[in-house]
Amino acid sequence: MAQKKFSVYGKLVSTANSKVENLYLVVDHRSIVFVVKNTKTNEFVALEHFEISPDQTGWNQLIGFLQNNSILIHGIFDKIHFVMNGPRMLMTKVHEAADTLQYAHELQFIFGSKQDEEVYISPIDAQHNLVYGVPDELSSLLIRTFPTGKWEHYAHFLLQGKNSNKVQVAVFETQMILHIKENGKTKLLNAYALGGDDQNIFTILNACIQTGVDTNIVHLVVDAYQNNTADFINSLIPYFMSTAMNQIDKLGIASTIHKEHAQLSYAPYFIF
Repeated sequence: MAQKKFSVYGKLVSTANSKVENLYLVVDHRSIVFVVKNTKTNEFVALEHFEISPDQTGWNQLIGFLQNNSILIHGIFDKIHFVMNGPRMLMTKVHEAADTLQYAHELQFIFGSKQDEEVYISPIDAQHNLVYGVPDELSSLLIRTFPTGKWEHYAHFLLQGKNSNKVQVAVFETQMILHIKENGKTKLLNAYALGGDDQNIFTILNACIQTGVDTNIVHLVVDAYQNNTADFINSLIPYFMSTAMNQIDKLGIASTIHKEHAQLSYAPYFIF
């Protein structure tokens, strides 16, 4: 069964002749979050969060639900970004021959074979690409609704951060994406299922050890979907030189969100 979990709307001003807002559809295995950003003011002006129950399979029910229950699905936008937020992604070296099959083999070697999946490649720099999979059914349904939409992976936006020495954690409802960067170079980029507090702490600290990063001289940067991550994040703080808990910018719809949710909530959806 599909449901609208949360929504907030500011002033949407795009018209057919003046498109000033971009739409980001952040998709994971059980939800779609619509995020609208005004490109002129750099303010986030709307958000809708839809999800399906864990026992549901396939995407038809959720996409069908959106047609009748989403206001934003009928909006006017300049650019539309489909943002995959699944664990099937990896950062890899650029191959001399631009052969998608080679990248698909790498993805399958790490995560196993998956039928009915389209493989996408996003350039990171001259030496590296981000490779990820998108279910064919999901892609077809979204493109049918938004023909101009282009796929990206959420991790691509994490890689664009400027801090040269950091351990960045984006915490969602059921997973976290960990990005470790030292001296301006990415040393690890991976997604992990959320477990208990002790398991989450071990996962992050062990990743730092395995990549040879001294946590005493790097920053911990956290974007958290909900405030219940505070316990394990607070336990991590003593291990790092400093900690920054990113919050939603005070502009746009942030004040409305804060009336119903803790201040840290939904922060991972406002990094675009």
